[in-house]
Amino acid sequence: MGWRLIVYCVLATLLTGSFLLITIENDSFSSVPSNSSIFNAKEIEIRSSSKNNEINFSIESEMINALSNSKNLSIFKPNIEIDNQNKYFVTLSADKGDFFFESNQFDLRNEINVNIIKDEKVIDLFAESAFIDIDKEYLSSKNLKINFNEITFLGKELSLADELISISGNPISFTKKDFFEGYSNKIKVDLKKKLLYLSGTSNIFIDGKKITGEEIIFDYENNSILNSSNLRIRSGNS
Repeated sequence: MGWRLIVYCVLATLLTGSFLLITIENDSFSSVPSNSSIFNAKEIEIRSSSKNNEINFSIESEMINALSNSKNLSIFKPNIEIDNQNKYFVTLSADKGDFFFESNQFDLRNEINVNIIKDEKVIDLFAESAFIDIDKEYLSSKNLKINFNEITFLGKELSLADELISISGNPISFTKKDFFEGYSNKIKVDLKKKLLYLSGTSNIFIDGKKITGEEIIFDYENNSILNSSNLRIRSGNS
């Protein structure tokens, strides 16, 4: 069994002042004598934090390599944890991707699975590819699928920067099988009050009726509209 080498690496210090704590198995580390490769290693763990030091995150990767003229680390089979103290905790896995250490960003590809714990609720996300910005606290994808409380959202971006979760898309579809289906361009989710705040003009299909309104507040626990302006209701036969 190889001993473990803990290395403090300063990457792009003059630009970012970012420190990465990297743990490497000694028998998997190699410095490849080529014009492009800085290092290549297996079974890597990286720990760092956001620029405001409020968010801690770690990366475990089966393999990692870096190129001399690159500002990113290539990661393979990464498992990522993001901890914003008492606000939320996120775990991610992917097949491969890149970690941009100067900006605390990830570009992940192939079978992205995300688990979010916020306000004691669990949210699952799935995508084929995803871009994550640790400092700005958002995740974007062309085909983002979000599941919680038996509701499925299909959108393009999820933000955890505010107290409420924000989902964006053009449009976002949201469905709870056998109960309701809806469309909106932006949704804020209040997990504590179990409410959806639908921005702009939105549509909800519920109990055989098409409901159209602006700035709808929807109670997803009781499947009811609490408030809206310019509300219009059409029955399924009209």
